[in-house]
Amino acid sequence: NTPGARISIPKYMRIGHDAIRATHKAELGLIAGQNTDIADIALAGLSAITAPTLGDALAFLIDMESLNSRNSRGRSRYIIEDGRAVCQFYSISPYNAFNYFVVDNALSTWWKFIKTYAAGQPKCHHIEIEYENQRYQHYYEKLFDCPVYYGAQRNALILKREHQLLPMTHASVSTFAQMSELCHNEKQQIIAGKTTSDLVIDLISAQLSGSPPQIEDVARQLGIAGWTLRRRLADENIKFQDLLDNTRSALAQTYVKDSQHNFTEIAFLLGFSSPSAFQRAFKRWTSFSPGDYRKLRAEK
Repeated sequence: NTPGARISIPKYMRIGHDAIRATHKAELGLIAGQNTDIADIALAGLSAITAPTLGDALAFLIDMESLNSRNSRGRSRYIIEDGRAVCQFYSISPYNAFNYFVVDNALSTWWKFIKTYAAGQPKCHHIEIEYENQRYQHYYEKLFDCPVYYGAQRNALILKREHQLLPMTHASVSTFAQMSELCHNEKQQIIAGKTTSDLVIDLISAQLSGSPPQIEDVARQLGIAGWTLRRRLADENIKFQDLLDNTRSALAQTYVKDSQHNFTEIAFLLGFSSPSAFQRAFKRWTSFSPGDYRKLRAEK
C-alpha cells in the first residue's frame, strides 16, 4: 500500500517458504504468479499492455524491472535467440527450499502476462530452470504446456519462434509512447538520484557470487576506465574496497537474518574464498559469529 516500498529478496524468499510450509503446496510460486494482476506490476505493467507487439511488451516490462523491484542479485534480460524470444530471470543460486519460490513466481507471472494480453495463442517452446527437479514438474508442464529442462544454465521462458511478433490486445501506439515516457522518466529519476557510489554498490551486489568483482570489472560496466572510477569515488571520499566491504557486510547481515541459507552458501554468495574467511569477516563486522547473530535476531 506504500508506493516505492520494497522488501528484500531474502525476506521475500522467507515469506514464500513459510507460505509453502503452511499450505503444503510446493508449487505455490507458480500459483502466485498466475494470480498476479496487471495492477500489481504497476505503471510498467499498465504501459506494457499497450505495446504494439508481445516482444515490445516483454522487452519493455523487463527493461522497467527496476520500477517494481530493487534486487541485489542481478537483472532480468529479454533477448532473441534463433528467432525465439527469451525472458531470462537472473540467477539466485545456490538453490534451497527458500528460493525456488522466487524463480517459479517470476516465470509464472511473465506467462500470465503473455497469455492474458497477447492476441492469438502464444506458446512456450520450452522452459529452462537452474535448479534440479523438485518433484512438481507436472505443475510446470501443465501450466506452460511445453518441455521443462532442469539443471540448466539459466532460468528462462522461451517462446515459440516469432511468437514475439503477435500483437497485443490493448495495443495503442500513442498510448504506449506516452506511457513509456512516464516510465523512462521515473527510471531516470531513480538513476539520477544515485551517486557513483550507489551505482558501484548495485554492480558489486550483482557480481559477488563465487568471487568478489574487481574495480576494473565494475568500471567496464559503467563504460569508464578504472582510474576514472577511482577518481570519482575519491571525489566522494570513499574507496572501492570500502564499498565492497560495506556491501558484503550489509548483505551478509540480511542473509543471516532473513534467510535460512547455511553459512557455506552465504560465503559463496558474497564471494569469500572459504566459509572460515566469511566467519572471520562477519565477526569483525558485527562482533558476533553468524550463528549467534541468527539466533539473536530470531529471538527478537
